[in-house]
Order: sequence, then C-alpha cells, then structure tokens
Amino acid sequence: MALKLSGFVTALTLVLSATIGHTFFKVPDTDFGDELGADYTSYETKSLLKKFNYKTNDLNIGPYTGTWKNRKSSSGFLMFDKRKTSTDVVLRHDKYGTWMMFCSGMLKGLSFGGFSFDRNNDADYQCVMQKDDQTVRFEILPYKKPKFSLGPPKEERSVRIFLPDGSTMTAESVHDLQGTKRETKPPAGYKIKKDQRMVAGVGRYQKKQAILIAPEVKQSPEAHYAFMVGLGLQFFINNRLEKDPGDR
Repeated sequence: MALKLSGFVTALTLVLSATIGHTFFKVPDTDFGDELGADYTSYETKSLLKKFNYKTNDLNIGPYTGTWKNRKSSSGFLMFDKRKTSTDVVLRHDKYGTWMMFCSGMLKGLSFGGFSFDRNNDADYQCVMQKDDQTVRFEILPYKKPKFSLGPPKEERSVRIFLPDGSTMTAESVHDLQGTKRETKPPAGYKIKKDQRMVAGVGRYQKKQAILIAPEVKQSPEAHYAFMVGLGLQFFINNRLEKDPGDR
C-alpha cells in the first residue's frame, strides 16, 4: 500500500511540475501581425545566447559561419550608472564573402529612490558592417521617455539602416506577443522594412529565437543586409542595456 501511495505521489508531482512549468514558463512567440507569412525563412539564433565575455565563439547560422566575441559591463558610483556593450563578428558566406561587424552601445543615467533620470546619446546602439568598400550601418535611436519615471517605461525603438548603394531600410520594435493581451516593455522583436514592406524580422518564431527573411528578397543582397542587421539587433536584445527594477 505504501509503495502504491508513493508511486501515486511521484506521478502527481511530475504532472503538477509539468503543468506549472508549461503555464508559467512558456514564452509566447513575437506577434509580427499579418505582415509575417508562413513562407519566411527562419534562422535560429539560440547559439548567440552564451554569456561569455571576451571569449571567441563559433558562429554557425544557416549558410553563415564565422566567429563572435561579446563584451558587456556596468559601473556606477553613488547615484550614477553607466552600462556598455560591444560585439565583434566575423561573418562568412559563400556568395557574399567575409564581412566584419562591430556593434556597440552605452547608456548613462542618474537614479535616486527608485526614480531614474536618463541622459541619452544620439543613438543608444549602432553597428557597422564592412567588406572592402561596402558598408552597411544601422543606429538604434533612443526611445521617448518621460522626464523621470518610476520603473521602466515601454521601449518603443526605431532603427535607421544605411545600405551600400545609398538606399535605406528601417526597423521598428514589436511589443505584442501571440495569444496574449499584454505587451512587453523591452522589445519582443523587430520588423525590418524596405519601402514600407517587411523584408525581415527578429524575435521568437515557432518557439525559437530567430532571424526571419522574406521570400521575395531571399536570393538578393537585401536578404544578406537584412540578415546582418538582424544579427546586430539580436545582440542588442541579448545584451539589454536598460536597467531592470531592483538592479544595482
């Protein structure tokens, strides 16, 4: 009898653990809206979540190979905070060659008694990608905040992207999650657009963190440029410069 009861308790514990884990730890996908079709190509970026500072890591995503090295630091004295991050990437592709990427960002702020007063640069984060005389560059602009705030405001981000031929793309932060009515304060992902159409995205797709490329640009240099921008945005998401409540 004792053995049967023990087995029942064990089975019940496993069922409850699975239910609780599924309910509280399941992360919904990013809601890109009607612009995202089922025929987008998805490149999983789980391998970029490693937290090693100053360590060179291998990069293998779809047709891309290379290396990446990430740095993140924070410092402060009394009420003053400074948070910095930078990432070096060597990105190789059989068709588009070898590109060197450097991304960096820094935020400074003054906090007191739970209130934060932020001083922004012209851009909170930027990436430069280069191969020979070709350059792709993007800037993540500071989001609009109140003069002072208690807790983190919603980070509605806009991104300016400059391509080698002089044309531009844009990107905007996405805060909606599929199947929920709540919005995330930090971005849940980004839409990357050219001429007002979504050519790429960054966020969770089919339960995996990924860079998404639209079918109409897949075989063009625009797909390569958008992938590099997506890669830089993924590092920006991973490093998260903004300070969460209670952080020191």
